[in-house]
Amino acid sequence: MTGENGPAAMTSQAIVTVEAYLDAFGARDTENILSRFTPDATWTIPGDPALTPWAGSLPGPEGIRQSLTAFFEAVEPLAFALGTMVEVDGHVLAPGRYTSRFHPSEHVLDSEMIMRFAVTDGLITDYRVFEDSLGITRAYRGEPTTRTGTYR
Repeated sequence: MTGENGPAAMTSQAIVTVEAYLDAFGARDTENILSRFTPDATWTIPGDPALTPWAGSLPGPEGIRQSLTAFFEAVEPLAFALGTMVEVDGHVLAPGRYTSRFHPSEHVLDSEMIMRFAVTDGLITDYRVFEDSLGITRAYRGEPTTRTGTYR
């Protein structure tokens, strides 16, 4: 297969799965998001859930739903740019940059992150995000900025 700019790259099933997840996440469609995970999937967002309610390592659909509900209530996305995803043996790395407003502090954080997905048979078995969890907590709580992320 050839595209306008030369040979078309084949997209792996794992990347297609992650793209579908990201579309559902962008639409804040919790049920669609949950349908992308296995029943025993793990969901890890580093941080202290006592300080940032959507953080923690949560198993299964109810743990994921709990995190999503808290995140969607507290975080207003302002911008998101996804870099080139890379897949090796069912593990997808998805780098990106985002700008979000955190409620109730109203602070805006600009930061980078990378998401790691493990995908088997078209479903996500493990999700982890690597990001400035301290910067996020500070923005959410209305505390002074960090060096790695900036907010206003």
